[in-house]
Amino acid sequence: MEKKYILVVDEGTTGTRAMLFDREMKIVGQAYKLIQSHFPSEGSFEQDAEEIFNSSVEMCREVVRTTGIDVGEIACAGVTNQRTSWVFWDKDTGKPLRNMVSWLDTRGSYQIPKWDASKEFNAIFPGLAPHLPPLYMPLILDLLKDREPEFKARFEQGNILYGTVDAWLVYKFTGGKVHATVPSNASNSTIYDSPTMSWVTPMLDFVGMKPEMMPEVREESGDFGCFTADILGVELPILSVVADQQSALFSQGCHAEGTAKCTNGTGTFIDLNLGKTHRVVPGLTTTVAWKLDGTVNYMAEGMSNTTGACIEWVKNNLKLFDSYDNLENEITSVPDNGGVYFVPALNGMGIPFSDSSARAAFLGASGAAKREHFVRAAVEAVAYSGSAMFLAAQEQGVQLSEIMISGGVSKSATMAQIMANVTGARIVRPKSVEATALGAAQLAAIYRGWLTKEDVRSMVQRYQVFTPNNQQQKYVDNYKIWLKAVDRSSHWLDNVL
Repeated sequence: MEKKYILVVDEGTTGTRAMLFDREMKIVGQAYKLIQSHFPSEGSFEQDAEEIFNSSVEMCREVVRTTGIDVGEIACAGVTNQRTSWVFWDKDTGKPLRNMVSWLDTRGSYQIPKWDASKEFNAIFPGLAPHLPPLYMPLILDLLKDREPEFKARFEQGNILYGTVDAWLVYKFTGGKVHATVPSNASNSTIYDSPTMSWVTPMLDFVGMKPEMMPEVREESGDFGCFTADILGVELPILSVVADQQSALFSQGCHAEGTAKCTNGTGTFIDLNLGKTHRVVPGLTTTVAWKLDGTVNYMAEGMSNTTGACIEWVKNNLKLFDSYDNLENEITSVPDNGGVYFVPALNGMGIPFSDSSARAAFLGASGAAKREHFVRAAVEAVAYSGSAMFLAAQEQGVQLSEIMISGGVSKSATMAQIMANVTGARIVRPKSVEATALGAAQLAAIYRGWLTKEDVRSMVQRYQVFTPNNQQQKYVDNYKIWLKAVDRSSHWLDNVL
């Protein structure tokens, strides 16, 4: 039977999607399911790793069922995933020791004073503790060991494995035969050193993590074993694994140094290709974009954790609008934000503000403010957050004249136009904003020999290009007011965290 399709599992923060691509990298089917999130304490954000695996399997079966495609026609699979989130599981049973800790978790803040006062820690890592981010994996692990005796006891028994979401899924998909990750995920785990491409063993030793717990690090395009036959009825080769933001950077053709993209999903991420040289861009985080054919490509990233999640919150919790299909009509039903500004800090503000203590707020509302103004303010906040990262890079001498955008909120022409006005750059929206899954499909196709990197760049289809218009000065001024709102919401919980 002719092999015509590639199956991609796109495991995001809010849900799991399975997508089928044909050899021309066109989407022929998809299935999606929301994932439940848990917030057991202040600053915590957890998910059930078993639910993530089961949902992935369910969506793979669903997309095959709804498209009517014979599984024998599927050549291979790829995996892309939310980054930094991590879990420990029993090596024999494959059962998680506890819930997965999400990349949005900020509980590490509570552990920083303990480490800062620790003579043992400072003897090994002098002065490091106050500079660690709240999502730092060893901080949260140490906190859990302090607060959860049962977890600590099981952790110290050994015979357990560690992994970010990709490693967990690959392990489960292959029936425990493959325990592997990739540089794009490892470098965002907070315990992997990107310049040397190795795990940070002194820190792992400090928190009791053993080398045998760690996954093997393989290239993003390669052999990751096979789906077990019970998943789809055949043993399907897994030929790519890649972190979500890096996958979008790849699929949008940003392969050359100086090219950039902005993804507006659960969070807003701006990623700048740095080429083959690891270098620090102040205000941004340097990480690995991908490793292909033995060559490592680096990128610098800015991140605002909960911009897209805030739109979801405005919809589901505040009930300010009903449907994403009508979102653009909602925000264009008023000429501007009516003086209302929104700070998208449900769980702190990311780069370049780096304030885990900040909290979300609407500011500037007057008696004339209507529901639509609040909705528009939330969408404008996505544009302002992305612009802040872009401008931070500019201040460090990074010249970017064009940014490719993707993700659900990028469907808003208003958001894209505001970003163009604030940054002065060309904002390019491709025909499809589903860039994350596409990158995983393309990397699998490259390993199979269906595509080359040159083919990937030629596939990018520009749908809309936004350039500064006659309202540029208005939105530059509004951006300055938004920064004032961010300042008012900053350090909100300094006396708590």
